[in-house]
Amino acid sequence: MTQPIGDATRIGRASGAKAPEFQELYDFDAAALTLTSAVFPYDSLIHRAHVVMLATQEILTRDEAGAILDGLKSVDSLAASDASLRTYLPYEAALKREIGAVAGKMHIGRSRNDLANAGKRMFLRDQLLRTLTAVIDLREAVVNKAADHLDTVMVVYTQRKEAQPITLGHYLMAISENLGKNVDRYRELYPRINQCPLGAAATAGTGWPLDRELTASLLGFQGLVVNSIEGVAGWDHVAEFAFDNAIFLAGLSRLASEIQLWSTDEYQMAELDSSFAGTSSIMPQKKNPDSLERSRKAAFAAMGPLVSILTSLNGIEYQYSAARVELEPRSIDALIAATHAMTGVVRTLHPNKEQMLRYAAENYATMTDLTDMLVRRIGIDYREAHEIVARVVITAIDRGIKANRIDLALVQEAAIAQIGHEIKVTAEDITDALDPVKNVHRRKGIGMPAPESVKNAIDDARISLKRDRAWVEQALEGMARAERELEASSLRITG
Repeated sequence: MTQPIGDATRIGRASGAKAPEFQELYDFDAAALTLTSAVFPYDSLIHRAHVVMLATQEILTRDEAGAILDGLKSVDSLAASDASLRTYLPYEAALKREIGAVAGKMHIGRSRNDLANAGKRMFLRDQLLRTLTAVIDLREAVVNKAADHLDTVMVVYTQRKEAQPITLGHYLMAISENLGKNVDRYRELYPRINQCPLGAAATAGTGWPLDRELTASLLGFQGLVVNSIEGVAGWDHVAEFAFDNAIFLAGLSRLASEIQLWSTDEYQMAELDSSFAGTSSIMPQKKNPDSLERSRKAAFAAMGPLVSILTSLNGIEYQYSAARVELEPRSIDALIAATHAMTGVVRTLHPNKEQMLRYAAENYATMTDLTDMLVRRIGIDYREAHEIVARVVITAIDRGIKANRIDLALVQEAAIAQIGHEIKVTAEDITDALDPVKNVHRRKGIGMPAPESVKNAIDDARISLKRDRAWVEQALEGMARAERELEASSLRITG
């Protein structure tokens, strides 16, 4: 259900609360974690799963495994307030101080290489689901807004020039379709991220009889990165995440740019809700589209990580390397903040229906239907009809005649100038062709702007939204189930 909208005043305000989604654009940067701190909770889970597996394989005794598992709890508590313990070697040293030399056995059969790659995959896995949820929420807001505006006639632009009449609902369903493709890309990436590299060790695997599948299962992975070199060298999933982010945010930026254009004082086609706008510190009449510009800034910043990651891979050999550029938490937090902000912008946007319809009626966007009518009624070829209507438009502009005031006499004048004689059309033919509402209703094909066509697209999108939410919930439950099993397995060892 569409949420109620707030204040659509045309000027900004120096006071008044920002919407929480808008405030997030100001707050995310300072709140961002380092990658080391962000990955640490996953490293802790990996330690436990590895120890359980070593005990299951009888590489560790039950007592040894139990002592390590108990010690891990103590060191995790220390690391909560001591960031220096969130990297592996200081963490292991702290574990030795807690439980003695047996702590060193935790590292049997692994390396910091496969440990680091596994932890980062788990972090990215969660961030991917977080991203998916945000994109799905945005798409739902777009679809709900489209449903509210099936009959809101407006002009669609090409090359920043008025093109043809559509509806706001039709425009928004184009955005919805684009967002659906982004959701598909993220979903397709998930199984490639959700593969476990543990057991690859430094790069050549290990002679210890590890059960790689058990470790992967306890950590919620769907499968293995099979080859031990690929387990520590593979980085395409990181590049692909950055690539998908860049594509999504480019589209988000385009939407923000268009809404910003609509909300200018010259266009006045829509107003931002005041909770998503600011004002000038010196010019009291201004209503600044800060939420749009800050969202676009986050989108621009997302291009950097993609280029950096790809450049770093191009500059190294196919092996484990610390020279690879990471996808940092701050970059993902920026994406989430921009997505939340644009979700709020769309949900609370105040379209100016009268202005939209006025532009569609007056500013020559109906000329394609006038041309089509001439082809149907008098049987001339499209290019000849195109030239007649071009003469109509030039004359109308010269004489200050709006599109909805073009009459039969003007069309006949253009026809005589172009083909040397009058044409057999009526005043009613002209009026019908120039009506932007009828223009829209004539376009009933799949994906076109007629209300029934847009309604069908909305129905399909809502089915997709339901499916996508169920998929995310299933993925989250799979990880929660793995955590429960890991906890149960640990308790069976520690008694």
